[in-house]
Amino acid sequence: MTATGAPDRIHTFTSSLTAVDDFNFLSEGSDVVFAAENDLTDQVAVVRPNGTTKTVLSASNGHASPTATAVSGKRLYITNAGLTKPYDAKLQRATINLRALLAP
Repeated sequence: MTATGAPDRIHTFTSSLTAVDDFNFLSEGSDVVFAAENDLTDQVAVVRPNGTTKTVLSASNGHASPTATAVSGKRLYITNAGLTKPYDAKLQRATINLRALLAP
């Protein structure tokens, strides 16, 4: 939006994610985003302010169809719909390590 409330151009922040189902910001005012990718990768990626991405959780961490993320303090909550085998829908929690998260 422009300062007058009119629509503005849309800018692509990153194009390296394939099937984002949901996303959440690290904290209020942050440009770091957690994105739940609900596709064959079944992963949660972090998108950094410069648009680069890094997988932080994947199927090897027990994800099966991650559909949403939420952040509370240093905790990341991930819902898994269980749309693929082993069809185990659940809510998972991970601890956010900021140093590792923002490392190149």
